[in-house]
Amino acid sequence: MFETYAKLYRLPGAFLFSLAGFIARFPMSFIGLSTLMLIRHTHGQYWIAGLVDAASIIGFAGAAPWLARLVDRHGQAQVMRPSLTVSILANIALITVALQTGPVWLLCILAAIAGAFSGSIGAMVRSRWSHLLEDPKKLKSAFALESALDELVFMLGPVLATALTASVHPASGLVLAILFALFGGMWFFSLKSTQPVPSKTLPVDPQVAERGSVMRYPALWAIGATFVGAGTLFGALDVSILEFTKVLGHPATSGIQLGIMAGGSLVGALIYGSRDWPLPLWAMYLAGMALLSIGVTGFLFAHTQITMGIIMFVAGLVVAPIITIAYSIVEFAIPRQQITEGLTWMNTFMNLGVALGSFTGGVFVDHFSYTGGLWVTAIASWFMFWIALATSRLIRSALGSSGTLRELATRRAKAWKDARASRPATKPAKGKPKRVLKPSDHDYKLTPAEFEAEIGLANPTEDVRRFPPSTIGDISGQETQPDVQ
Repeated sequence: MFETYAKLYRLPGAFLFSLAGFIARFPMSFIGLSTLMLIRHTHGQYWIAGLVDAASIIGFAGAAPWLARLVDRHGQAQVMRPSLTVSILANIALITVALQTGPVWLLCILAAIAGAFSGSIGAMVRSRWSHLLEDPKKLKSAFALESALDELVFMLGPVLATALTASVHPASGLVLAILFALFGGMWFFSLKSTQPVPSKTLPVDPQVAERGSVMRYPALWAIGATFVGAGTLFGALDVSILEFTKVLGHPATSGIQLGIMAGGSLVGALIYGSRDWPLPLWAMYLAGMALLSIGVTGFLFAHTQITMGIIMFVAGLVVAPIITIAYSIVEFAIPRQQITEGLTWMNTFMNLGVALGSFTGGVFVDHFSYTGGLWVTAIASWFMFWIALATSRLIRSALGSSGTLRELATRRAKAWKDARASRPATKPAKGKPKRVLKPSDHDYKLTPAEFEAEIGLANPTEDVRRFPPSTIGDISGQETQPDVQ
């Protein structure tokens, strides 16, 4: 199983951008919790802390898709370096104002700015994989790997932030988030060799010109609606487990309970990504939703921490695979020039759901204890399933005939072959000699970025790389044969 992921990391630059992206998105697991703990300490009321945290979520949800569109057009480093700098400065100002017990309205403004300019690092990491890998099977494994890393982040981040806040200083959790964003983010955006080619250097895709925003693709609304349900589930579950462990007399174990579910999700991601599944993506998506709904409903019957931990681990096994499949569907449903925007919209829907779930779950927990919050999670899970079932035709239409990874891989390979066979005769740019293939070039396979440059779709001055075929062979172990005309 691990050889599958080892082969992905053998791609030049892949390990570095994945590691940098892992560090850069570490704050997503605990920045909200750290903000809550800091504001609760300085202002003494939970509603103020919740209001400031909600401002950050709303800022992110409102600005992330717009920021992602700029990233797709102008490049990750060009847009995100200044944007991330603004976000970091806003968080520093937030800490300063909070420690001075500043006005709530100013805290909300600073939190909204910090969230708005933070960007969706996870979507940009997956965007790099999407531009690096043309084989959907390998891309599925790469998305599963990133989902597993996401779960690892959610297992470790809250525990680390809580420990620092309790033992060092109330602001230490937020300071740690700033450090992760600063060093991880700037490192990630400095790795330009794996950065997707900005769409402004490519000819306008007819679909992009006709539709504009990616949200004009019906399949994305279908996936987005289920992501709202998923966010509601997770937001309500956090509040419910906090009350559940408190009622049982062990409030400090709430993080462990949630970590158990994240651990199950991590295992599920690794298993899903290491195998070649013959079923259509839409069918696996529906099956995963059904299994998740059954598992989450089982939370209502758990009355001890051991029972709850077992059920949460089992239910968690399908969480990351569902998210991975959803990202794969999005990747095939929209043009590649808009992939970052499409994936970011999914994260936006998820965050909106988390905000809704935290509020709704909190209300029901206040009135009906943890059982009321668990009912919210169960209803949200079945909402996800029925929405996925009702919109399955839209998803099937976006994927094509069978919708299996094998069929999608064949279709993509044929599209690349047809594009190369019909490449137009292009004149070399002034001052640039026309590139002539040398015999040594037969030792390499063209990357997607270089192939676009070969057929005149990319900026001829774009710096592209060649990968030896030994590093990009099929994950099953077969080497990809060079195809050089």
